[in-house]
Formats: sequence, C-alpha cells, structure tokens
Amino acid sequence: MSRVVKLVNPRMITGIVGREIVKDPYFSLHKLYNTTLTELKTLPESYPYRKETERLTKERLSLLENAKSVVEFEDAVNARCIENVIQEAKSELLLIRKLPAWAPWEPLVGDAPVDQWKWPI
Repeated sequence: MSRVVKLVNPRMITGIVGREIVKDPYFSLHKLYNTTLTELKTLPESYPYRKETERLTKERLSLLENAKSVVEFEDAVNARCIENVIQEAKSELLLIRKLPAWAPWEPLVGDAPVDQWKWPI
C-alpha cells in the first residue's frame, strides 16, 4: 500500500553540509508532532515546559496541516529549510523522553546559593 505524499519537497539539496533532503516532510513532521503530544502527557500538567511545548507543537501541527506547500510551511514557522524543523522536532522528542528521569519540576534538594541569580558577580 503506497502513501500519498501531501507536501512534496521542492529542493534537491538543503545547502547544509550533512543534512539530507527529506522526501516526505509532511509525514515525518506529522508523526513527530503527534508523538511529541503523546509523550508530553507523561509530564505533570502544571509543568510550564509541558504547557508551552504543547502549545507550540499544536500550533505547528495546525500550520503543517493547512500548508499548501513546503515553502509555505517554512515561511510560516520562519525556517530556512524544513529539514531543520524536523531535526528540532526530533531533538525536542528526545528531551521530553529524558525529563521524567530528571524530574526538574520537583523542589530543590537543598537551598540555592545566595548569589546564584545575581549578575554580574
């Protein structure tokens, strides 16, 4: 069973050393964004990172679904090339999967140093 490519990538090269062209960026991003939204549910609802990342991911997913071309989507998210957006989405997903082990939403184990947030020192 073949899949219909919704947004065809018009480029032959990305212009970025080591960055390959993604033939079906719509499929890749759609899957990454939906996986990200699912994985975010493992984080506490009150955690600000979860709230902001859900908002941004939903916004970008909507832009992707409504885009008529790859270039239109790139312009909407102010990206040089869609391959960069795909890499950002992959990195975000990796981070989300690591956060439960780190539990950054929990209180500090001890008091922070007095001058921790003072700048310049």
